[in-house]
Amino acid sequence: MRAQKDPAVKVDQAKIDKNRRKSISECRKVWGDYSGSGLQCDEYPFASTREGSTKGDNRFSVRLIDGTDNRKGGERLDQMYTLNRLLDDDAFCMRITD
Repeated sequence: MRAQKDPAVKVDQAKIDKNRRKSISECRKVWGDYSGSGLQCDEYPFASTREGSTKGDNRFSVRLIDGTDNRKGGERLDQMYTLNRLLDDDAFCMRITD
């Protein structure tokens, strides 16, 4: 993935939707129809970033995870954006910890 010090960049809702569609398409290619399973397609880098799955370099990861966990992660990410007043096109860095 990108170097540790390179910031991610928040994107608008249209780009988020495009990233999600691409990620879900990739999940379906690998795991087939998972509707009704309680699982959701999780992606990294986040769909809400320019570095998401539609960047064009195929350097992204998708995996099916529990839908409740996926929603919680998205809610926490949205809270981070709100609490830090991140707007579309704002750069940010995150440290992933235990």
